[in-house]
Amino acid sequence: MTALRAIGMAFALYSRIPMPSLDWESRSRAFTLYAFPLVGAAVGLAEGLWLLLAQRLGLGPVLTAAVLTAAPLLVTGGIHLDGFCDVCDARASHQSRERKLEILKDSRVGAFGVMDCTLLLLFTFGLWSQLDAGTWKVWAALVLLPVFSRCLSAFGALTLPNARGGQGMLASVAGKGESRSPGRWLLLLGSLLCAAGLAWLHGPFLLAAGAGYLTFAYYVWTAGREFGGTTGDLSGWFLQLCEVFSLAGLVLAQRLEVL
Repeated sequence: MTALRAIGMAFALYSRIPMPSLDWESRSRAFTLYAFPLVGAAVGLAEGLWLLLAQRLGLGPVLTAAVLTAAPLLVTGGIHLDGFCDVCDARASHQSRERKLEILKDSRVGAFGVMDCTLLLLFTFGLWSQLDAGTWKVWAALVLLPVFSRCLSAFGALTLPNARGGQGMLASVAGKGESRSPGRWLLLLGSLLCAAGLAWLHGPFLLAAGAGYLTFAYYVWTAGREFGGTTGDLSGWFLQLCEVFSLAGLVLAQRLEVL
């Protein structure tokens, strides 16, 4: 029952998929991030179903790519993109660490957040337009990648220090300091299994996982240097970057085969 509640909480927090009423004070909340990768599986399945429908209907690459760009936002409600915009605004301020954390809490979106969000969506749309999704191996990779990115995002949330000193929504599901479970290493193992799955599907697909791990390293460095740790917004910022660069790695793997 604890596992089912944790899964329900993960979907309630990080998706728009309807969930039954949940007891948020139960111990299941501590396991919410461990179920987070399952939300990624739902995102990947939504993308795969749209690809199947688009191919059956003979739709063009522009409409297909546009819906693929929107699909994760429709499933998640844009919660991670919201964090991406907040972090872009905070980083562009070039203010002190304390001031950047204040900007993250501001519900208003600034010009830099809007510009960077637009660039992110345009880049994502362009990558989807270039992807050749004609084989089941590519479809399987598209299911694995959102799981991969969420394994890393949850691992970072459970491992990096909390920039707010144990305050905020992330702390409510990630725990504080020594209370964090050593089981978080299972999430890193999950990301490695996803990478192994990509390699099994097609060796060059490892470029997608490699891009994701490099993005994670950049996230750890940026979070520590500029914010003193992570927050929910920073986790969302990383997730968005990880997904777009992993997709870029997948497209690059296909293009290298053509050369």
